[in-house]
Amino acid sequence: MRVRSALALSATAALLAVTTTVGGASAGTTDQRVLDLELNESAGLRTAVDSSGFGHDGAIGPLPHVTMNGAFAHFDRHPPGEGISYGLAHLITVPDAADGSLDPGAGNFTIEIRYRTKENFGNLLQKGQATSSGGQVKLQQPRGKLSCMFKTPTGTATAGSGTTPLNDNLFHSIRCVRTPTSVTMYVDGVQTGRVNHNTGTLNNNKLWSIGGKPECDGVKVTCDYFAGDVDYVRLTKAATTG
Repeated sequence: MRVRSALALSATAALLAVTTTVGGASAGTTDQRVLDLELNESAGLRTAVDSSGFGHDGAIGPLPHVTMNGAFAHFDRHPPGEGISYGLAHLITVPDAADGSLDPGAGNFTIEIRYRTKENFGNLLQKGQATSSGGQVKLQQPRGKLSCMFKTPTGTATAGSGTTPLNDNLFHSIRCVRTPTSVTMYVDGVQTGRVNHNTGTLNNNKLWSIGGKPECDGVKVTCDYFAGDVDYVRLTKAATTG
């Protein structure tokens, strides 16, 4: 079992002063963890506790679709051609926050997720869908290669995991870093993709969903369910200070 750091398990929403590298230049930032789902709930529990301090707890779908084992969440297999919608039952969902803390807005926004799968399909994480007013964030893995997309009416930027598929049934740690002018992906600490493009302001009233689309019928709108294990999901908002 992975040993979780004290920071990841703390229930504080305090600002964290850090130094990050953006586009090769060092810049001071103030990071605020706004969601921290460690997904280490015991079997039978149906609430994913947010340890960021914001109280953005998630709802865990029922068995057999989502299984908790004290270390990670397991999502069962439903291929795209199945043509069935299970609604929110196959997902872990976090409601939108009225204060906007869970929306990327116009500034820096980082997604961290650790997962494993042997499948070459599935939407791993998203907020909003293709027609959502206010934009969409989506991590999906067509042909086993992960992509991270930030999309608004004024621009779209997508960074990827590179040429090597990640559906090798091994855990991979992903960081997708969005700034006002770029999206960059890191896999296991190595930069694998970067796109320079303005993505505007992303703010919608949709929930965050882990494991697939929350609004789908399986026919006209495929559900793209993820099959595999998710160890944690962390969202961080940051404002450059100099």
